[in-house]
Amino acid sequence: MNIAYYHIILCHVPLIGMAFAMLLNIWALLKKSTDIKYASLSLYVLSAIISIPVYFTGDGAEQIVKTIPGITETLIEPHEKMALYFFIGLAIIGVISIIGLIIEKKYKILFHKIIFVVIILAFLSSFFAVKTALSGGKIRHNEIEFKTDTLKLAPDND
Repeated sequence: MNIAYYHIILCHVPLIGMAFAMLLNIWALLKKSTDIKYASLSLYVLSAIISIPVYFTGDGAEQIVKTIPGITETLIEPHEKMALYFFIGLAIIGVISIIGLIIEKKYKILFHKIIFVVIILAFLSSFFAVKTALSGGKIRHNEIEFKTDTLKLAPDND
């Protein structure tokens, strides 16, 4: 096994983790359950922590896949860019979630506001999660036919 293998295995965890955390977050809001809110914040933190090795194994994976014929920087660059945005977004969500977990007992009103802030940030960050996944899949999965350029946030200046 090499670093590209670890990158591909780990990269699914933050994506799936954030999706489950969002569902748990919504369920917590509907049930008005502090315990479920606490669990959703914990899952956001776990997803953010796992995103660290995912992001930092990306460069090693890039060096390996660039040796494969047909894999160029043109395929890799959009994935790198979106991965950075997703990584930053998930890091912010993770930090805010940690704050929420720490203050939950003492500052109930602020805790409940943090739940809303985190779900909004997660929905915004999910845009970058989808773009990261689609662009990463295009590097080695020719069967993916989604046109990632239809999900542009801003025009590329290539």
